[in-house]
Amino acid sequence: MTILTVDIRKKAYANGCCAIENLTFAAQPGEFVAIVGPSGAGKTTLLNLIAGLDREMEGSIAFHS
Repeated sequence: MTILTVDIRKKAYANGCCAIENLTFAAQPGEFVAIVGPSGAGKTTLLNLIAGLDREMEGSIAFHS
């Protein structure tokens, strides 16, 4: 069973800057997921999307119980 499914086709800001493109992953119960990358790679943007603080994107994020 998957607890989190992330399928982000594109997240771009109003100024045209593309923060995330073609990101897909799933997290299983008890699995540890780490988000790493250089400054400006979109880590905080991804967390804001998963948390629901930002909803403007092409794609989907689903939580399963």
